[in-house]
Amino acid sequence: MSSVPLTERYIIAARLKGYLNKHAESVALLTEALELEPGSARLLRFRGHRRISTGDYTGAVEDLRAAADQLADVEDEYEMYQPEVEKDVVSLILGRPEQVRPQHLTDTMAAQDPAALDRYLTTLHTGVWYHLGVAQYLLGDFEGCLPSFRAAEQSSRHQEGTVASQDWQYMALRRLGRPAEAEEVLDRFRAIALVEEDHLVGYEGRMRLYTGEISPEQLWAMCDNNSLRTVTQGYGLGNWHYYNGEIDKAREVFDGVLATNVRHAFAYLAVQAEYSRNPDFAGVAATASKEN
Repeated sequence: MSSVPLTERYIIAARLKGYLNKHAESVALLTEALELEPGSARLLRFRGHRRISTGDYTGAVEDLRAAADQLADVEDEYEMYQPEVEKDVVSLILGRPEQVRPQHLTDTMAAQDPAALDRYLTTLHTGVWYHLGVAQYLLGDFEGCLPSFRAAEQSSRHQEGTVASQDWQYMALRRLGRPAEAEEVLDRFRAIALVEEDHLVGYEGRMRLYTGEISPEQLWAMCDNNSLRTVTQGYGLGNWHYYNGEIDKAREVFDGVLATNVRHAFAYLAVQAEYSRNPDFAGVAATASKEN
């Protein structure tokens, strides 16, 4: 694009701060942007995400609920993942605004340039609902997160968003003691023709564990020394042990998740929340806090 709108530059800058694990600074930038464009669903979506990363789950729910309430009147738009955003950061720094791609591609724009869709891996609507569900789950609101994750699943146009939304629904339903409904989620997963993609972090493996397709040992082997995959798959595996009454094994896996120190991952935050509120892990809460 010949010039990059100020709001888009704020989002790019805020996402860069997030990639650098400076989440509070990311929130501050998005707060500035919201002063220029109050109530923007797009800006609230990104600030809500970064508020999760700072541990402000209540604030995240407020932002993401405000964004979700607008979605019926907001055209959905595609969003890029980190590798593509980084390319645009470089272009901005080097003074090449004409090389910066649209950060958000509406359906109308996509129809005019279908080839561009290859670099976009999620959408605004899915991002809002998914992150709202995560914030609710991290607050321990397992009932409240279900409609949010279901809406994320229904709006998703990409495999990762669909499967991740199913996974969190499954976990919440198991925590609520509703295995029959959890099995319905697995049935929807079984209907997906999975494809392997480089950016996937492990939700597919977790769901395959829940269905009985693979063993816990096979899931753990799939981590392949990848810290983010270890965190993501580890939380699912630890939960699986917990559902099955194996609390010591769950604690062992959860400790392994915290040992990765991948603090921005939602699964890492979920383990911290587990240790802080779940009486079954009360004996490790203080230790986990000191070490992390």
